[in-house]
Amino acid sequence: MVFFGANDACLPGSDSGQHIPLDIYKQNLREIIKHPCVTAQKTRLILVTPPPIDEYSLEISDAAKGILGVRRTAEHTKLYADACQEVGRDLSLPDLAVLDLWSIFMDAAGHEPGKPLPGSKKTLKSPVLGQLLSDGLHFNPEAYKILFESTMDVVKRHWPDEDPNNLQFVHPSWQVAFGRDV
Repeated sequence: MVFFGANDACLPGSDSGQHIPLDIYKQNLREIIKHPCVTAQKTRLILVTPPPIDEYSLEISDAAKGILGVRRTAEHTKLYADACQEVGRDLSLPDLAVLDLWSIFMDAAGHEPGKPLPGSKKTLKSPVLGQLLSDGLHFNPEAYKILFESTMDVVKRHWPDEDPNNLQFVHPSWQVAFGRDV
């Protein structure tokens, strides 16, 4: 699983020092996916888009740390989610799938195309993103549950042989090993 972009999507010039220009972000993803250590192992990869942010919660969280400037916006983060999907489409490799976590969270938040993004200060605070993101950026347990379930959906759809329900034991189960009825 390659899950980068949330920190890379900090605004240019913000005091976080984490901003990575969009073209470099895309190149970094390509280099990771095509790295010889990855390709030599014929690794199946899931490329995960950065999730949305909640500007309202980030403002409160940042202010509590003494940070007063805006470091991230919902719109800027969306550019990185779109770029991540673009890299996956462009590479179009059989052992690469894209998990569009951005859209999954946006759908949960009730986003309507053409309207301001949930999480943006250009619209009302999203209670759904407030439940998913503890500080406007980092996941709450419900967000991790969505990430896990969505990851399993991607595995089942792209690589059904890797579905845990289809995997064979490498060693016998403890019941068989100890002669217990199964």
